[in-house]
Amino acid sequence: MLDERQIGDLMLIEIEAAERPSAVLDVERAMSTARRQRRRAHGAGAALLAVALTVGGLTVPELLTSDRPPTPAPIDAAPADGPTGLPVALTTVDPQRVYVRFGWLPDGLRNLQYQAGLLLSGPGVYLSASNAPGGDRWKGVAVTLYPKGVQPPAPQRDSGEPARPGKITPGPELNGGTSSFASYSGAEQPEAILRWRYAPDGWAQLKVVGGEADVRSTAARVARALRFGDEPTPMPATVAGVPASLRVITVDVQESLDEPHDWYASTTWSPQSITGDPGQRRARTMTVSISRYRNITDPTDNKYVEPNTTVAGHPARFGGQNGNESLTVYDVNGADVTIDDSALLPAGGTRALFPRVTLVPQPTAWHTHLYR
Repeated sequence: MLDERQIGDLMLIEIEAAERPSAVLDVERAMSTARRQRRRAHGAGAALLAVALTVGGLTVPELLTSDRPPTPAPIDAAPADGPTGLPVALTTVDPQRVYVRFGWLPDGLRNLQYQAGLLLSGPGVYLSASNAPGGDRWKGVAVTLYPKGVQPPAPQRDSGEPARPGKITPGPELNGGTSSFASYSGAEQPEAILRWRYAPDGWAQLKVVGGEADVRSTAARVARALRFGDEPTPMPATVAGVPASLRVITVDVQESLDEPHDWYASTTWSPQSITGDPGQRRARTMTVSISRYRNITDPTDNKYVEPNTTVAGHPARFGGQNGNESLTVYDVNGADVTIDDSALLPAGGTRALFPRVTLVPQPTAWHTHLYR
């Protein structure tokens, strides 16, 4: 049974969702468009994993306050039915920390992604597992952690039509309390949206889309096996020499478990002086991304980019205009290094920053923290 506070919270969510447009963005389309625009503007393209996702609304990330939860045990040692929450709600989001991992996933979800910090719709934490990218519609599992006091919005539909709230039904007990399944109009595939409090005043949402199994049973099983904690995000490189005026706002880590095991990890900086909505904060950024090198020789392949220069003896592609620069250096000990700068560095700054990027000893053997 839902207690009075839970019923009141859920009613407020549905009322607000019905009265205002969803703040959720279609991140797959938005990120793909942004990357295409950046490649065109900068004259270069990074080899990225195209992983579909849906992100909830989130605030400006700062360092975590002193009430940081303890670091959990290693992933392999975590129990199958561990705590489905954190001791305290995230008042701010540290982009360089891991707050949640999958403990169990249904078969067929081979593309994994973790994002933390300032996402397209605001600050938050996002974790997803999906089917292979391509022409098929996105199918998978997505988990969103919202900062303290932020409530999950209604989903955004591909049709653009507003999602109208439907029936709310009780879900499994999670984090020592009740949970609920929310339903909305306009779903094009089987869909389950499960919500609970991962901490007092902190909402978690788990969304399952598509698949042959019962989506609600799948959502409950995934939620029960989630592993919460707070630890540094492993990255394939460190970056020194970033101007002191810039701060880390987003970390994005992706990995495909299909052969040949592609992975991608990026860190994005922005000036501290940027204020306003997330779009404005992300308008001028500097991003360093590392991906596993692949020798793509087919010009028709969408990951093929022909080098136009060399940097430190490596083939590279450099381009830019209006103060923006993009530099990709290929096959640096088995990894590609891309630096995208929106006029935050001095002219030639991407070339100057490249020697300050230090890769792990064996990038080809590196895996993300998402790898199981």
